[in-house]
Amino acid sequence: MTDLTRRRLLQATALLPLAAACGVRAWGADAPAARASFALDMSRPGRRVDTSLASLSYETLELSDPTFFAADNHGLVRLFREMNPHGVLRIGGNTSDDTVWGGYKGTMPAYVPRRHGKRLQPHVLQPEGLQALAGFVRATGWKLVFGVNLRIGSPEMAVDLAQAVQRLVGDRLLAIQIGNEANNYFHDYATFDAAWTPYAKALRAAGLPLAGPDTGANTDWVIEYAKRHARENVFLSRHYYREAAENGSIPDMLAGDPGFFGEVEQIMQVADQHGLPFRVSEGNSYYNGGRDGTSNVFASALWGADFMLTLAQRGVAGMHFHGGTLHSVESSLGRVAKVATGGDIVAQRAALASRYAAIAGSRALGFQPQPLFHGIALAQRFAGARMLPGRLDATGVNLTAYAAKQGDEVLVALVNKDARRDAAVALSGLPHGTKGELMRLRAPALDSRRDISFATDGYVPADEAGACRIAVPRGSAVLASWKEGAKAHG
Repeated sequence: MTDLTRRRLLQATALLPLAAACGVRAWGADAPAARASFALDMSRPGRRVDTSLASLSYETLELSDPTFFAADNHGLVRLFREMNPHGVLRIGGNTSDDTVWGGYKGTMPAYVPRRHGKRLQPHVLQPEGLQALAGFVRATGWKLVFGVNLRIGSPEMAVDLAQAVQRLVGDRLLAIQIGNEANNYFHDYATFDAAWTPYAKALRAAGLPLAGPDTGANTDWVIEYAKRHARENVFLSRHYYREAAENGSIPDMLAGDPGFFGEVEQIMQVADQHGLPFRVSEGNSYYNGGRDGTSNVFASALWGADFMLTLAQRGVAGMHFHGGTLHSVESSLGRVAKVATGGDIVAQRAALASRYAAIAGSRALGFQPQPLFHGIALAQRFAGARMLPGRLDATGVNLTAYAAKQGDEVLVALVNKDARRDAAVALSGLPHGTKGELMRLRAPALDSRRDISFATDGYVPADEAGACRIAVPRGSAVLASWKEGAKAHG
């Protein structure tokens, strides 16, 4: 039996109770509430959460419609700002390595199509798309990470495109990345580095900021890249997807991925040595566009909040959730988008979005938050705070807990990803005798596509010993905050 097969069998066995509970829409009521506890330690503050934690990633192909990323696309601008007024938009994905720059006046290099479902043709990026993008970035207040085509082998075209981006975006440009998941077309790091280096030299000579290596699942590449090129970079990056979409499920997604977080810790050791931030520059629940009924339902909100806070706890500066239109993501995979028709306006907007998108819609129909958006919003409340250690006793429930301190405010997030068991969580170590505000992230069921809310739900006082108890129903999350000096009584 291979290690991979053994791992999957063990994983499947662990998921059986959760899988059984998720087989129906109702969460069920066949298990008593668990009495869990979470003890905060205010004496040992941890890492500070970057304000750009909640960030997004889109395909370069999205720029073919200059009305999409545009300053006057007010619905999309509003949702970006609502998610995070200090986010970072990454433009890249598979289509960045299929894009040629329409403003390039030099000799256009030969295009070698990749095989992915079908033979793909190059996408021509026109100046109008870049001009509109610059206006959108300014309107949102976000910064920009922009990917250039490595596969085509033309540093000259890459420099010309990157300079055009810099002229239009100005100090909103955080970094240029060279290639997208080059581990898919270079068989080892050395081959990649040999192709990357001429690009990097040309871009640096033109005064452009760099980041990378923007690899897929190759942590060893990130570590080697840092050893060779840390001084030349603004941040380190790699991608994350749990599995292929066809293997995805709600139980699998909510089970978590501790192996990946072990890799994050390896990268953070190297990043810290070189004084560089680390960003997951593209990622989501499942690759190949996400899984319908898993990546676009309420369970993804719980997964997203938990995933972001676990990254923040380990010092990751930003999580760029990949998304965008169904057309752009399906095209990046060599497929033709098949958009479902009919239904009300909510269904019509959702049908236009990739299955793991945080935001859905169009200029004509308007835009709306998808389930994942609400989980991102919860985690982003920790932006700027310093994480606090804590001791969690989950008593067998699929429950996670996070704490942080921001000025005179203490934040606690409790995420109950369990499909069967409610939790009553006893908290300790809070500011003594203070009045706390409670917000809840909830929906009718884990597979709900609608009626998802993240809203205020009353108050939770901490007693004179700094303790309280919070109920966290199965398949829901809580964000609570206490301000020192805000007394619970009087």
